[in-house]
Amino acid sequence: MQAQAERERQARVILGDSERQVAEKFGEVAKTYINNPIALHLRAMNMLYEGLKNNSTIVIVPSTAVETMQLGSIAGMTALTMGLGQEHANKDKESELK
Repeated sequence: MQAQAERERQARVILGDSERQVAEKFGEVAKTYINNPIALHLRAMNMLYEGLKNNSTIVIVPSTAVETMQLGSIAGMTALTMGLGQEHANKDKESELK
């Protein structure tokens, strides 16, 4: 029992040290992004993309994050572009039929 308790204590020490190292790295990264909002924006978009590229993944994104990334306007522009492209294709088909 004493050996088991020592192993559990050692595991907790290792886990705590790992979490401290991760927190330090996050602090370093935050300093990198603090003066470069575009880099932070791109990183956030990349993280979202990485989460969504698997078909079975559901990602919940706060509305404030979506607003900051301006994904609504991007989606709107994409839909508009696709709609205009579709209208152009339909006109081309109509011209061919005449």
